[in-house]
Amino acid sequence: MPLHIYPRSLQYLEAVARLGSVQAASRALGIAASAIDRQIIGLEEECETPLFERHPRGMRLTAAGEAAILLARRWRADQDRLSDELRQMRGMEQGTVRLAAMDSLSNSVLPALVSVLRDRHPGINLSVDIMAPQDAARDLDQAMVDLAVVFNLSADKTRHVLWSTPLPFGCVVGQGHRLWGAPSVTLKDAAQNPIAAQSEILPVREYLERRYGWLFNPVKPVLVTNSQQLLKQVLLEGKLMAITSQMDVATELLAGDLSFVPIRDAGLKPQSLSLVVDARRPLSHAARQVGNLQASLLEDLMKRLNDMIAPAAPVSPG
Repeated sequence: MPLHIYPRSLQYLEAVARLGSVQAASRALGIAASAIDRQIIGLEEECETPLFERHPRGMRLTAAGEAAILLARRWRADQDRLSDELRQMRGMEQGTVRLAAMDSLSNSVLPALVSVLRDRHPGINLSVDIMAPQDAARDLDQAMVDLAVVFNLSADKTRHVLWSTPLPFGCVVGQGHRLWGAPSVTLKDAAQNPIAAQSEILPVREYLERRYGWLFNPVKPVLVTNSQQLLKQVLLEGKLMAITSQMDVATELLAGDLSFVPIRDAGLKPQSLSLVVDARRPLSHAARQVGNLQASLLEDLMKRLNDMIAPAAPVSPG
């Protein structure tokens, strides 16, 4: 049986915060609105401060409420980990592991993780949320996820890195493009080609805009999108080029549908991809199994991608 050490009042607090009103929480939980309201008022009396701002159209957390929610999520995560560990002690390998990941991994390592996990650890369930790096870092800090696979995550003493790798930039093109199969290219030469670019909210574009904004000015990209799938479909036509990392197009590179041409210019700092956990909380047995599998799959994928790139002499900036 699952543990029930997580207070009901905190369950209601989370639901109201997530859904925006007592009435919405009542409908979602199947609990009378008056019961939920009593629990919230009781919490506020114990805390001696309001946890919500009450408005005609709903309820919004106060600063105290935000702090209470953070603690509530950590409490719930601790309950889940304890439950998993007790199952493990009874010889039962079960549990749900929550993973935050990037959209570009959706057709490479993530399906592989699901497949391997199902075969090797059928009692472990996986919950995957696709989100931006900053959102993944926030959810990891708030105990909303157990692990995160993210690009360009800043160093933080509260995070423990299970696996990490640099991701050098390159030009990605389809068959028929003039750069197809080239051993390397300078950024100046690459900029002479029509570009399909990622949206500025994505890590690759954010970095390029900050360091090499001249790539997109005065000549605008032919396409700007936050959809990795659309970007890859356009590149397959062989007319446009994108500046990104191998990991964004891993499946297509391994299939031979796209080509990755390294950019050898000095000063072009690689991105990074990291698998991280919160250093302040112990991992459950299930989360450790998922973390080990994910690190192994990422390492194998990077080796296969790097083996495809022929060594080339460094090219000085043009």
